[in-house]
Amino acid sequence: MSLQFQPNTPYILAAFYRVGLNQDQAYQPDQIYQALDQLTGQAYDRDVANQIYEQCTPNQRGQVQIEEFSQVLISADAMLKKKIKDTEKQIQQSVDESKDCQRIIQEIQYTQQQNQYGIDTDSQLSLIIKSASGITTQDFTQSQVSVSVDNNEQIAQQSSGDKSNPIFNHQLGFQIKSGRENVTLSLLIQDRNQKKSLVGQAKIDLSQLQDQQVHSLSLQLQNDRQQFNTLTILIEVQWIYNKLNYYKEMIQQLESNIQQHYSDIEDYKRDLFVVQQPFLDNNQRQNLQSSLKQQQSSKVQTNSALHYQQQQHQQSISKPTPSQQSQRQNQVDIPQQYQGEASEELSDEIYYGFILYLLMIVLSLFQCFARPAYVDILLGTLYLLIIFRDCFTPEYLKFVGVITVFTIVLDIFWISIYKNWWNGTDKTLPTWGEAGDPIVRITIVFCIFNMIVKIALCYIIFHYYKAAQSNQVLKFKAWELEFQIGILKQNLFTIDKRLLS
Repeated sequence: MSLQFQPNTPYILAAFYRVGLNQDQAYQPDQIYQALDQLTGQAYDRDVANQIYEQCTPNQRGQVQIEEFSQVLISADAMLKKKIKDTEKQIQQSVDESKDCQRIIQEIQYTQQQNQYGIDTDSQLSLIIKSASGITTQDFTQSQVSVSVDNNEQIAQQSSGDKSNPIFNHQLGFQIKSGRENVTLSLLIQDRNQKKSLVGQAKIDLSQLQDQQVHSLSLQLQNDRQQFNTLTILIEVQWIYNKLNYYKEMIQQLESNIQQHYSDIEDYKRDLFVVQQPFLDNNQRQNLQSSLKQQQSSKVQTNSALHYQQQQHQQSISKPTPSQQSQRQNQVDIPQQYQGEASEELSDEIYYGFILYLLMIVLSLFQCFARPAYVDILLGTLYLLIIFRDCFTPEYLKFVGVITVFTIVLDIFWISIYKNWWNGTDKTLPTWGEAGDPIVRITIVFCIFNMIVKIALCYIIFHYYKAAQSNQVLKFKAWELEFQIGILKQNLFTIDKRLLS
């Protein structure tokens, strides 16, 4: 795969056109799959092809528009790239958190103090009272949650919600000394006379919090007869009794997450390669395949593929189980409207460069009356290939720039030969005789103008070269003609050295 490769609809349609599928026409799935086989040079993954087809809207004959099929491909490409970038951000976030944990460990490993129960002297129980539900009593004004740890009691007041389902979102903290403390939660209601009544209670067993992780609990309350009722309290609770072990475990968990994220990225890259493969040139395909083989040599190869499935208001990808890997059913959602196309305009340089090269070709044709200016005509053709064949690569632009400088040197050499003839008295020419005097003079003038044009073109080529290095998507605009270049990075020749058709 290539994160720099930015497919767009015209490019995908042009690729399909080369194998016989025309724009604005609908085709059967088998016709599209055979076209993908031809573009790939081998059998295209049918699972991926079927999944892309399922995202399209077929007509009554089961045919889909090739434009819609291309847009789904582009959306899949954009979504996988986004997942790769998001996962890379998660990796960096986990790395930063791991560094913070290591720093804290260095700070506390020599200052940690524990009591006789093996618990840190500053051990803390943290609770967040989220909400309650199921209150049926009507004659009260507000609710409270009382949390007591042995003789220490704290109150969480209702912040929002209605009487039946109050919301608290209140954080409380308690010091734990032995780990045997009684932790009791009580739901209280208060009437207009400020009188409080107990609705129900629940207890928390600290032994269930030995892993020092955050636990989300839904506690069912008991009434004064020790009978459970429909009342529940939702809380988050965490007991950190050994900070040193806690941060060590966090580092191990973060490292495990980082390894899983790297594995996910490899899966996404393999899936992205499947999507991009028909539209990559031969060199890109070989390089990417070799890089993927190197990645797979260190881990068990997972033959995963994309499984597209639309879901409302969510995007998810399910990792395959060993039995699913053989069926190649990784899932990735594709938003229908997201095209993933980005473009940056360099229209002025492209436009003026196009005009200057046309002018150079015209001047070169007129010079052919008195000098062989065929190199200039060849140079103009090489430039047109930059746009119309999208040979927008740094190597090709270097080649065109060198040819441009070479023709300028030839112009200077040719003018130096005829500079004495211009002011001399002998106007005899081998071909024209004295009658060729005006023709040669016009040719020299055209040669001078052409040399000035080519000097300006060297500046234009330099801008092209910088744009090609930055992998920009450029818009070519000339009169009513407009299309994108600089994204295909298309090689000029195929494997058998024929011009691309």
